[in-house]
Amino acid sequence: MATGKCKLKTLSIAEKVTVIRAIEKGDKKKVEIAKQSGILTSTLSTFLKEKEKILKLYSEKSCGHQKRMRECEYPVIEQCVLKWFVQARDRNVPIDGKLLQVKAEDFAKELSHSEFKASNGWLDKFKKRHGIVFNRLCGESAQVPEEDCSHWIQKLPEIVQDYSPDDIFNADETGLFFKCTPDKTMTFKGEPCHGRKKSKEHVTLLLGANMSGLEKLPALLIGKSLKPRCFKNVKSLPMHYEANKKAWMTSELFSKWLKKVDAAMVRKKRRIILFIDNCRAHNHIPVMKAVTIKFMPPNTTSKLQPLDQGIINNFTLRYRKLIVRKLLRDIEDKHPLGSDLLEAMRMARRAWNEVPEETIKNCFKKAGFAQQTVEDSEEHLEGMSMETDDALASPEEWSKVLIATGANKEVSFQDVLEVDSVVNVCGELTDADIIAEVANEEQKENENGDEEEYGNNVETSACPQLKRSEAGY
Repeated sequence: MATGKCKLKTLSIAEKVTVIRAIEKGDKKKVEIAKQSGILTSTLSTFLKEKEKILKLYSEKSCGHQKRMRECEYPVIEQCVLKWFVQARDRNVPIDGKLLQVKAEDFAKELSHSEFKASNGWLDKFKKRHGIVFNRLCGESAQVPEEDCSHWIQKLPEIVQDYSPDDIFNADETGLFFKCTPDKTMTFKGEPCHGRKKSKEHVTLLLGANMSGLEKLPALLIGKSLKPRCFKNVKSLPMHYEANKKAWMTSELFSKWLKKVDAAMVRKKRRIILFIDNCRAHNHIPVMKAVTIKFMPPNTTSKLQPLDQGIINNFTLRYRKLIVRKLLRDIEDKHPLGSDLLEAMRMARRAWNEVPEETIKNCFKKAGFAQQTVEDSEEHLEGMSMETDDALASPEEWSKVLIATGANKEVSFQDVLEVDSVVNVCGELTDADIIAEVANEEQKENENGDEEEYGNNVETSACPQLKRSEAGY
């Protein structure tokens, strides 16, 4: 009896990811999964062999609709153009095909690829590879009316209905002039930090907490030096540490942090939802098993993001109090004034751990994550999210600090608190920055490939000699 030939089915990258996740779940046999997907078991085995490549393409290149994992001829140029495009759209800059072609040829010139031509064919393939569609822009998307905030708050109960307050998290970045003493406050105040010489002693901190206030995610601190001198001979760090040229959060670092959080939640057999803003550094979300990401509406974080309702302010207040107390001790003991990065990390960790549970709960309430009662008015919640300066130091002690640091007598502790608000935590990359970032990513991929090929146990973190036992997750 003649048998008909089996009709081959080609799955898209998104469908391949679904198959891989079904296998990882372990509820069904591979033969059964293959049959349901309309593929051979040998094809399914191929998916598993190429698992990392498939997941990487799916999470980083927005190309889940594609059916083939074709590599472009000039991958470095392509990644530079893609980063530039994403950054431009984050700023609501209208981009058309002609502009993309011109920019691609600019990058090709910088990278000495004179043979590259940004033809119409290249543009079509670029758009297909990355799922880019050019639409007409309507109105001003950067302006979000008050009703959008109200609409979001009305939708929140439905979004979080499957999660308990313990499993609802918010994370956000904040800048910190970790060496800033009162004498520097008036210099920094009101000046955006763009990496100029007098502003270089700053770091970026990523903080996260849950709605119940009972759990804080492991903090990430981003500095400029890969191996600060003060880390020498230190066996463990107070928190996770990464570094780049401008001490900014990047999509690569954020993705790496998310993967650590996801791995921790998988070990604990938990499912959480994490609310974040849609800044440029958050545009590449990895595939995760236990963490669901929810973006808040654009330009509404000052009202809708819990950490911006007083949690970060409370952390900053506590950190600056610790700085002032250290200055007072140094004055009494006649020690040199100031702190190194390791001391700053320890104080930042202590300040973050001391942010009260009640403050966090109130800030989630203020952001609309819980039904407010009559007594939970905005003024009441604002008052509970902050503290007064009474516990800081006496006027005599503050006067000692001002004299010892050579600061203007008009500098108040409130001035010191406000100075961190001018630090950029995620900025706009120049073309040179984009090229350098892509080159660095290519180098890391090659290093990782070498490790897999030769089985070397090579540590590629900023500080390979340090254990992470103190960092939490």
